[in-house]
Order: sequence, then structure tokens, then C-alpha cells
Amino acid sequence: MTKQRQISHKCTQLLWSILLVLAIWNLPQCALADVSQQDINAIIRTREMAVQALNSRDFSKIEPYLHPNFTITTVDNRVFHKVQDFEKYWNQQFSSSIAKIAMEVKVDDPRRFLSPETAISYGDAIATFSFRDGNQATMAMRWTAVLQKFQEKWTIQSLHFSANLLDNPVLNGTQRIGRVMAIAAGVGGFLLGLIAMLLWRRWRKQPTERDSQ
Repeated sequence: MTKQRQISHKCTQLLWSILLVLAIWNLPQCALADVSQQDINAIIRTREMAVQALNSRDFSKIEPYLHPNFTITTVDNRVFHKVQDFEKYWNQQFSSSIAKIAMEVKVDDPRRFLSPETAISYGDAIATFSFRDGNQATMAMRWTAVLQKFQEKWTIQSLHFSANLLDNPVLNGTQRIGRVMAIAAGVGGFLLGLIAMLLWRRWRKQPTERDSQ
């Protein structure tokens, strides 16, 4: 009798385990079933507007698509909660060495819906840096975005970028320009010193020539 109870108990545990696995497995599909194609198109539109805002440096395009409590985390671990603060940070990237930054994003499939009003998207991003000396470099990144439906519009609630710190084209480009400027300064200083020396010698010879006359 005891063995039958143990077998029955194990079967019950196995059954509940299977049901739990099936419930977790089907959760994204159930949430997705409640999301229309119109919502999916709206999410894609929000992503496109975000990329356009970064590439054009016109952040008025993305502001309507940001959640009131949004968070943006950049590759250098800066966190922003206001469009104006992030816009100032982004424009500061265009220093004396960087002329243009072009961003391209790719979405990994499948898109995950935690609920009919909350979605998570993630994928790859390629940032192309154009330097003022004519050179270009690319940086590969990963991004993760949490989107939330707010007032019938899909908005970005959280956006996070990450990159390989050992592969930093901005730092490499700045160091390259710094080396060029250092070499130019050195050559310029050498030429200036040479000219000054020639002028000084010429000035020293002039009194001697007058005295001989």
C-alpha cells in the first residue's frame, strides 16, 4: 500500500512538472496571440524613429516615442532620463575629431512579449564613425530595448547599449589624430627653430660687415 502511494505521489509530481513546463513554454506565444500586426508595425516604427533621431541628431523625432519614465544607458555606462540631457551628450560626441556617426540596427528574432502591452527587442548595431581627417571606423554593439504601450502608442521604456571595450574606434581615431598633431607640432617646432637660428646668425654677421667697412 505504501509503495502504491509513493508511485502515485511521484506520478502527480511528474504531471505537475510537465504542466508547469508547458505553461512557461507557451507564455510568449499566448502573449503574442493578443498582439495585433498593427502593434508589431508600431513597434518597428518606433525603432526606425529612434535610429533616424540618432543619425540626423534631430531628437524631436524620437521624443513622442519615449515613455515618460524612460531610461537610456550608453556604452560608457552613462544613464539618461531626459531627452535634453541625452541630446547634449550625443552632440558632445562630435568633437574636433568626429564629423559624423551613422547607426544601423538589426533585430534578433523572435521578439518577446511579456504581455500584450510590454515587449522586449534586442539585436546587433553597427556604428560608423567618420573622422575629420577622412578616415572611417566601425564599432559593433549589442542593444536591448523594453517597449511599453502608453496612451495607445508603443514607447521606449528602457534602452541599453553595450560594446567591446577593447575595440574602440573613437579612442583609436583620437589617438591617431593626436599622434599626427604631435608629429606636425614637432616638425613645425623644428622648422621654426631652424629659421630662428638662421635669422640670429644673419643678425650676428651684420655688425661685423659694418665694422670692416
